[in-house]
Amino acid sequence: MNKMNYREILGEARAVHFAMHRGAITYEKAVELTKPLLGILNVKATEIAKRYKIRPRLLKFQDLGRTI
Repeated sequence: MNKMNYREILGEARAVHFAMHRGAITYEKAVELTKPLLGILNVKATEIAKRYKIRPRLLKFQDLGRTI
């Protein structure tokens, strides 16, 4: 089984967000490309939050331009 590297997944999502800011792709296309990546990251965030009995901080498309 291939182990997921969540930093790489986040990096891919941020690269798409950056490309959208530079005009390489449209906003709608960027949201469409990052949706599955953010889904993977949000599932992991939920698992970690359940482990420590806290509320998860889920990622949105707008969060990719900010420091996380």
